[in-house]
Amino acid sequence: MHGDREQNEIDTDLANTLYAADPVAFVAHGCALVLLSAIYLTGDVDGRMALVCMSVYGIANVAALCLWAWRRRRPFALDARDWVRLHALVNAVLYGGAGLSIWLASQIDSSDAVAVHIVLIVALAGLAYASNFLCSMNLCAAVAALMTPAIAMHLVEPAHGLVTTGLLLAVFGVALCLVAAQCRRRHRCIVAALVDQQRLAETITRQKCLIEDASRAKTRFFAAASHDLRQPLHAIGLLAQALCERGAKPEERDETARNIIANVEALNHLFNQVLDLARIESGVTQVIPQHFHLSELLARIDKQFRPAAAAKGLAFRIAPTACIAKTDPVLLERILINLVSNAVRYTERGAIWIGVRHGTDPERCHIEVRDSGIGIAPHEHELVFEEFYQVPLPQHAMRQGHGLGLSTVRRLIRLLGDELALRSDLGRGTTVRVPVKLGEASLITASLTAPPSVGALIEGRHILCVDDDPANLDALSTLLTRWGCIVRGCRDELSAVRAIAEGFVPDAFLCDYQIGRHQTGVDAISAVRETLRRRGHNQLACVMITGDMASPELSALAADGVPVLRKPVTPTRLRRTLDLLLQESGQDEAA
Repeated sequence: MHGDREQNEIDTDLANTLYAADPVAFVAHGCALVLLSAIYLTGDVDGRMALVCMSVYGIANVAALCLWAWRRRRPFALDARDWVRLHALVNAVLYGGAGLSIWLASQIDSSDAVAVHIVLIVALAGLAYASNFLCSMNLCAAVAALMTPAIAMHLVEPAHGLVTTGLLLAVFGVALCLVAAQCRRRHRCIVAALVDQQRLAETITRQKCLIEDASRAKTRFFAAASHDLRQPLHAIGLLAQALCERGAKPEERDETARNIIANVEALNHLFNQVLDLARIESGVTQVIPQHFHLSELLARIDKQFRPAAAAKGLAFRIAPTACIAKTDPVLLERILINLVSNAVRYTERGAIWIGVRHGTDPERCHIEVRDSGIGIAPHEHELVFEEFYQVPLPQHAMRQGHGLGLSTVRRLIRLLGDELALRSDLGRGTTVRVPVKLGEASLITASLTAPPSVGALIEGRHILCVDDDPANLDALSTLLTRWGCIVRGCRDELSAVRAIAEGFVPDAFLCDYQIGRHQTGVDAISAVRETLRRRGHNQLACVMITGDMASPELSALAADGVPVLRKPVTPTRLRRTLDLLLQESGQDEAA
């Protein structure tokens, strides 16, 4: 495509240049016509032949002038390439008229007439070069039509010296074409550079527009976020002051304290949603797929939202299913929590239904969340996925939520490699379909609803932990010990390597990213792996635990297959990750 565009630019520029030089050529050819007419019509030549020759030359000049005027009047009647070809044809006729007149010079017994004619041919050849050197087709047509008759006549003429003249004319014509070819190459390079420069300018303009759009979106994001953050902070400040009033009754103080707690929870919820979006946008949220029963995940949703639905008098139904899913259960649960939370929040009467549907795709099913709430107008179906956008509520209705749920949902589903489907209309409720890849029952490692201590996959395993924070290291060691693991805690990389040298061979290595002394967990993983490799142990399940939002090292580590868990890490998330890694490690050993 870029090549076609470049060629079109070259053809257009070439056609403009060729026709722009024509007025000067018309004057020159007019003068040549007058000069030749004066020589041959008054000389000792056949008058009729001279008249015919001069008439052809004059008609060709008029035709060239008409072509120039037509293009000036209707420049888009033909494309650029056709204008160039037509110009070459007219050039051949125009310069051919002057070239053929050399045969008239041979009839005059005067060397001066021949010399004048040769000088005129050379001058017109120079004119052809000046006005047509950018186009080989136009130049060759003009030079060949102009000089071939003279060269042929001089080469076949037995008179002394005329053969040399013919050879000189031939060399001159070839030299003109060679010089013109070199100039054309330079011109093409200049035009190509201009096209590249224009393309670069267009790219910069597009990037500038994208940056400006992102800047405006960021401004809207922070404006909306600051508004939603100020609301609970403002309420907390007022309630805290009210709590300090001496005249307040105990029941009023209790009510004020409950309101403070509710606003703190709302503030914490908003912070968590913003952090979720930041993690997804920075690319640090890692997908850890596993096989599990969807019914177990839906049971957790039921347990969490049925009381809230019952408090509003809503029917809350979850259809039973035996479907096995293969995806990240933690991310899928966050998706469903956001969808069901919206359904409960914006439904005042009726029911909420959650179920699994199978379509034509044998590798996927769909989790459908349907409600009978206020619905979303068709023109707002895309807007609701923007940060902090909320559907306009009826007059006097209280604003609910923060407008981050659906934007988080779309990003998480895209992170899992799919797209959601939304069907909704005002007053008719909303239906959202979430695609989920199907799994295999034989590859299920653990139950989602079972407590972390259930299962023997991790029991008796040697776990090496590195964290420079004593409190975190102690808490992690305590949790793993209660799961039946044999744990060795270390404060830095050197202690971990020393533990392996003393005979502690870990099955899994858990490491914090920032471990002090300008070291990172990436360095620790490399050192531990190298130490184990020297001792003949190549199988090691590694997990990175960090509070960093984005780091090239972490991204590279995740791409290498090492799970990166962001703080705060729940015991369930940690347990599932270890179970999955230890299962894969066991399969590799068996293979």
